[in-house]
Amino acid sequence: MTQPRDKKLDNRREPFRIGLAYGAVAIVVAIATNLYFLFIDPRTSSEWLLAVIQQYRTPFALTVYIFLGILAALRVRPSRLDPGSSYGSLLVRDGALAATVIAVLVWVSLFVILALEATVFAGAMRDYAQAAAPRIVHYVNEARKILSNPPPPARVGPVRSALQPPQLWDLGRSIFNGVLRAIIMGGVGAAVGALRGRSRRNRGQQERG
Repeated sequence: MTQPRDKKLDNRREPFRIGLAYGAVAIVVAIATNLYFLFIDPRTSSEWLLAVIQQYRTPFALTVYIFLGILAALRVRPSRLDPGSSYGSLLVRDGALAATVIAVLVWVSLFVILALEATVFAGAMRDYAQAAAPRIVHYVNEARKILSNPPPPARVGPVRSALQPPQLWDLGRSIFNGVLRAIIMGGVGAAVGALRGRSRRNRGQQERG
């Protein structure tokens, strides 16, 4: 009596365990891509590195989060069918759950990081912006010279403003972004589970055929 119940409980806990494992990697990515100014000296680092970090750190982090959600959805394997549920539906459920756990961990870490940037690390961010903005603009304006149809030249003011620390009221926007991220990653995990379930059905039909 207790053994099937324990198996059912383990079956439901597996997406959480996988989500926590990949979520730990996502937290490291969140720290590296948001607290970069603590590890990089803008006065001695290459100008191209500063420009790449400024331009691509957010898209890179989002790509990694989604990739980790896909990996988590591929790892889940329901060990026992619930009554009235197909294996494919459990793959959808567990894939969505594992990816959503990652999204929640990312949101919590980004919420804490944002609060720290607005308070404890605000001075460090301003110092980084003051030193990095002119070098980023110099690199971008030099690079645009090789283009046949270059964009307007970059200016120090907007770049420096983009590097400034957030305000505490930005925490509200962080909550909205966290909810949106959880919906997207949950949908991605569910889609991966659905594809796995369809692939499994197709294999079964081919074996029977």
